[in-house]
Amino acid sequence: MNAPLRPAARVTALPQNFFGALDRAVAATRAAGVDVIDVSKGNPDLPTPAHIVSAMHAAVADPANHGYPAYRVRPALAAAIATRYREDHGVDLDPETQIAAFHGSHEALMASILGLADPGTTLVVPDPGYPAYATAAALAGAELRTLPLERERGYQPDFAALADLEGAAALLLNYPHNPTGAVASIPTLETAVAESTRLGAVFINDFAYSSLGFEARPLSALTVDTTRTVEISTLSKTYNMAGWRIGYAAGAAPVIAAMRHYQAHAFSTIFGGTQDAAAAALSGEQDAADDLVRTYRERRDLVVSGLAAQGWDVIAPQGTFFVWIGIDGADDIAFAKRLLADHGVAVAPGSGFGPGGAGFIRLGLVHPQARLAELLERLGRVRAVAP
Repeated sequence: MNAPLRPAARVTALPQNFFGALDRAVAATRAAGVDVIDVSKGNPDLPTPAHIVSAMHAAVADPANHGYPAYRVRPALAAAIATRYREDHGVDLDPETQIAAFHGSHEALMASILGLADPGTTLVVPDPGYPAYATAAALAGAELRTLPLERERGYQPDFAALADLEGAAALLLNYPHNPTGAVASIPTLETAVAESTRLGAVFINDFAYSSLGFEARPLSALTVDTTRTVEISTLSKTYNMAGWRIGYAAGAAPVIAAMRHYQAHAFSTIFGGTQDAAAAALSGEQDAADDLVRTYRERRDLVVSGLAAQGWDVIAPQGTFFVWIGIDGADDIAFAKRLLADHGVAVAPGSGFGPGGAGFIRLGLVHPQARLAELLERLGRVRAVAP
């Protein structure tokens, strides 16, 4: 008798991937002949700057990159990451001990949580927050504790909600914040470090939108502390390199060491050409990155002003390239399905980011202004009827 094949319990316990489900819904709608404006994900629409592509061309042609690279991040890339922290945030880091590179910030996130959280320990995450945080906790066997981010507080955490918590493996925040577009205040970062110290936890800041601040450069958590804090970031947003899969972590040396150790077993090495191109992106002139911020600011202003004129409940985001919209307490999942089916607009329902996201939808500013203007026309027709 053949026993049925079963996946591991840790796999069967995982929910459906939130963004994968959105992709499938968009693909099915397009297959039916609908012109879909997809603003459901943070997938940059602009090309990678030419000088980075040229660096990759040269690196691919270099035979030195045709063999296995070392597990440790290449010195040139580590130095370039350290340069950005020094020049952009005034933080001095040791490239040897305080920096690691990964196949995108998602891997860095997994390495940080699975490198720190044992089964039964606690991981504190924001609500609303990026869905992968809960997934990482589940894979680690950690208990998930949510820290509410409320609109009335500008989506800054109220750490009093953790008063009864006595210990945790890590406290994770994400500023600039996905999905709301809020940026961190200095008191938020200072209190996060103090609360992490009280809990015996590592403070992790998901800094994926590190360059995307519209009124000012977003604050790095490492300006407050580098002894128990690590920051995770990526080149995906700053340099339009989402498909290149290159990210990094920086901060407390013992945590970086744990992440590297986990990485050496769970993942593999990073193609040398990608590391060389990433070093070129980070160490060269940053004009293209600055221009990108201006582009997203123009898109934000167009969309936010248009939505406000139509009567939508919207506040201009201070960072990221997302716009967070209230829908008058309506069922956001059902609303998003109707938007796609009836108007060809794909959005991310707020509930996908946790209970704190219920009653909201998220738009990504990942289309040219002409296409965003068309998006506004479609949403204007929706607004004519109560959600």
